[in-house]
Amino acid sequence: MKSLLDFIGSPFVYRSPKPYEGFARFLEMLPSRELKSLAETKAHYSKKKLVQLYLLKNNYDRQFNSTKIQTK
Repeated sequence: MKSLLDFIGSPFVYRSPKPYEGFARFLEMLPSRELKSLAETKAHYSKKKLVQLYLLKNNYDRQFNSTKIQTK
């Protein structure tokens, strides 16, 4: 019975974000112009790629460092 209730209630349990996931989500809300200056690039990329570039350049997380970002 307890496992059934745990299964039903599991979608409603708060799970904290992974390290830097919340920060990356915050960065995606910034304007593209500001993200370009943070990522130190003048090229046009999507916001998601600009956030990844910023996190890569600042060595925030091993997961982002192992991500392959295609620049061309």
